[in-house]
Amino acid sequence: MLWSKNRAIVSGILSLALVIYALNFVERNVQIIATRSPGRVVFDYIINFIIFFIVFYLVLLFIAWVFFGRRK
Repeated sequence: MLWSKNRAIVSGILSLALVIYALNFVERNVQIIATRSPGRVVFDYIINFIIFFIVFYLVLLFIAWVFFGRRK
């Protein structure tokens, strides 16, 4: 129950959407990203994607556990 392909796909899509929104459409973040080197920008995108992926996956895992995992 810990690893699910469907949860991973949903988490990946949500993470990608949030990273793109946060780093490309929030003006303060756009200004910060504009001052960084290209390597640092790629690193920021990757790190943010990984962090958001883990958070979304854990939230979806908790929701699945609450609604479907406690049945006896």
